[in-house]
This record gives sequence, structure tokens and C-alpha cells, in this order.
Amino acid sequence: MPLVKSWWKDPVFSTAVIIAAILHTLILTLQFGMPQENSAQTKEIAISLRTAEKEPDHVDFLAQTHQDGSGQFREAHKMSSDMPAPMIEQKAGEEQQEQQSTDLTQQQQELSFEEKVLMTTLSWQKQAEDAKRKKIQEQLNSQFQAKAAMVASLEAQYLQRQKNFSRQQKIKTVDGIQAKQDVSAAYLEKFRQKVEFYGNKFYPEAARAQRLSGEVRLMVILNSNGGIRAIRLIDSSGHAILDEAAKASVRKSAPYGCFDANMKEISELRIIRTWRFDPAEAEFEVR
Repeated sequence: MPLVKSWWKDPVFSTAVIIAAILHTLILTLQFGMPQENSAQTKEIAISLRTAEKEPDHVDFLAQTHQDGSGQFREAHKMSSDMPAPMIEQKAGEEQQEQQSTDLTQQQQELSFEEKVLMTTLSWQKQAEDAKRKKIQEQLNSQFQAKAAMVASLEAQYLQRQKNFSRQQKIKTVDGIQAKQDVSAAYLEKFRQKVEFYGNKFYPEAARAQRLSGEVRLMVILNSNGGIRAIRLIDSSGHAILDEAAKASVRKSAPYGCFDANMKEISELRIIRTWRFDPAEAEFEVR
């Protein structure tokens, strides 16, 4: 049996073994070798850790230039709350509704305050107007009372003067019944005759045509010269034509002459008589 040749003496095999050993050594060096610190690497890391003075416009690429870039875009777009979106919207709606309710309440309070101010102002104005009106009314009442007192005083003075004048003038009043027994009976008879004469002479045609009848009672006031001072209607006949005819008969008969000697103390004579109109005879008489 021939002797086996040593393996290291085989050049091909020896070369292959050496190459394999070198390769394994390189592989082991690449896999398990610890990185060696380098001044250039240290400087590079230091530069990357420094915060940039101005952040880039696009935060999507902030990670390339800024240490915080990996999370800033997400931070800017992430939800502000961990609550689900529907609950956030509901809460926002409730807050908005509460804010609107608060604003409405505040507006109502402000409006209520303005209304109170307005009502207070109107109340003050009304009180001022009422006070002014009351003052004016009091002044008018005072003036009215003063004028009423003045009128009452004048009336009292007039009545007193009238009484004094009546005493001095000796006014006499007679009616149809007293005429026959009075000192002025003769003068009154002349008065009656004269009035009846002119009354029948100027009997109203309208009263004759309508056959109106009635009695008119008059007071005729004469002065001492027989002139008429006044004619007063005491009782109407109910027909204006007859009333005016009676007054006209007195006017047309005047004057009646001066008072006679028996009436020298009388300054005014008041005669009350009844003028009677008769449609059958178309005449009237004084009684």
C-alpha cells in the first residue's frame, strides 16, 4: 500500500485552506466587530443634535433636518383629545349651545335693565307732569276761588245798592186785583184803555187767520214820566205770535203820561196784567 501524501504538502489544497481561513476571518470581523469611535462621526452626531434656528416649511421632511421631525407632522395633525370624534363634536356643540344660551341670557338681562331704566324715566316724567298739572290745577282753582269771591262780593254790593235804590225810589208793584183799591187806580185804568185800543187796532192777522187763542201775563215797568223801562214776560200763551202782540200793544201805547198827584211818592210803577186773546171776536183785553 502506497504511503498517503500529507495534505499540507498539496499546493492546491493548502491554497484553498488559506483562502477559506482568510474569508472566515473577514466575515467574523464584519459581523462581530465593535464600531470604533471616530472624531468625524462624533462631530456629525453633534451637528445633528443641534436644533435648527429656522424650521423647514414642509414638516413632512423635518426628520431630515430636525431632531424632532419624526413626530412633529403627526403632532400637528393628531387629534387634540383621546375622545372619539363624535363625542368631541357633541361636546363642542354643547359648549356652543351653552355659550349662545349665556349670550341670550346676558342680552335679556341687558334688555331688562334698559327696560327698567326706560320705565323709571317714564315714571319720573309722568310724576313730573302730574306734579306740574296739579300745580296748574291748584293755581286755576285758586284763581277761580278768588274770582268767585270777587263776583259774590260784587253781587252782594249790587243787591245792597238795589235795596238802597228801592228805598229811595219807592218802587210800587200792583196787579189786576189791587188796581181798583190802589192810589194809582185811575192811572192804571187809563193805561188799560190805551193798551186795549192799540192792541185791537193792531191785532195780528196771522193769529186771526189761525184762530189762535190764549192769555199772556206781562210785567210793564213805567217811570214817573210814563215812559217804559222794561217789559217782562211772566206767563206765555204758548204762541209766539200772541206773546209778541201783547208786548207790541204796550209799546205802541206809550208814553202814558206823568204820574198824577196821588202818585207823587212813587218813582217807579210795576204793572202786572193779563192780556187775553179771543179768536171768536178777534179781540183782546187787559185784565
